[in-house]
Amino acid sequence: MAASVYAKEDPAGDVVPDPVFANIGKLLLATQIYDMHRLAHHVSGGLIVTLPGPDEDHNPATAGRLSEVLGARSDVPYEKRIEVARLIEDLTASYQGGWYSVISLHGGGSPEAMKQEIWRHYPVGNKVELVERLLERGVLDDETRKITRNRQPGRCCAAGCVVPDAPHMLPLSEAREPEVVPLTLAKKSGS
Repeated sequence: MAASVYAKEDPAGDVVPDPVFANIGKLLLATQIYDMHRLAHHVSGGLIVTLPGPDEDHNPATAGRLSEVLGARSDVPYEKRIEVARLIEDLTASYQGGWYSVISLHGGGSPEAMKQEIWRHYPVGNKVELVERLLERGVLDDETRKITRNRQPGRCCAAGCVVPDAPHMLPLSEAREPEVVPLTLAKKSGS
């Protein structure tokens, strides 16, 4: 939706979706489909893999027993519960569900290509300038603002923070060799 709201018209008169938001949407779908599947499986409580086949639902000898065993809340009919479980199974645990996963991950290009497009078009310089302007105005030091009063001790404070030295490599000649201590078995006195 954001990609269409921030769309621009190109020189030919075509409307082009915003590339940053379009690629963020594609990236979220590509990477979050697995979490969506996981959540659906979690909510189903394992029902989608332990559910008897459809032929058992319609078998008069077993249908009544299944509705008793698999019934849950009294306001949710057994038939609706099974219908939803089969839908989740079809979308996530079937041959088709596996295809959905793969096509979601790579259908719009690889996630790395999407990230490159986001960084290519994202105005990082503008955001850096915005932060620098806020810092110059002292906005972050204004103790009357709730957000600036809510700091973790030792982090982002106006004074008192110590910047650690940058790590550096020592030349091999200056590096100490680890001390080798021979292992000996000491006898206890009197044994």
